[in-house]
Amino acid sequence: MSHQPISEADACGRFAELAELVAIREAGWSFHLLRDNDDVIGIAASYSREQYTDAVFVFDRRHVLAARLVADEYGGGMVWFRDGADLVEVVRELVGLPAPGEPGAPSLVIRASSLWTP
Repeated sequence: MSHQPISEADACGRFAELAELVAIREAGWSFHLLRDNDDVIGIAASYSREQYTDAVFVFDRRHVLAARLVADEYGGGMVWFRDGADLVEVVRELVGLPAPGEPGAPSLVIRASSLWTP
């Protein structure tokens, strides 16, 4: 069975929340497919600035992760994270965060522990 691509407008018409991903793409975010062997399991989007990176991981319409990672003199870590079921809410919350150093910006760095092993 052959799958024909649909237009961006048709996709957003069918799934209104995709307009949020279009908006961040137009703002300069990079997108990448997440794969498990040959299977696509999601989409990752990221936007990097000098001292931090914002990232969104979409696994399906109701499973979205977002994070802000910062770099500092100790190697950096995560300062903000959300695991949600509403793509629009999660993306808007991340995009609405003030930049590091600005009033209201998350600043508590959660570092990967060398004691943690999967």
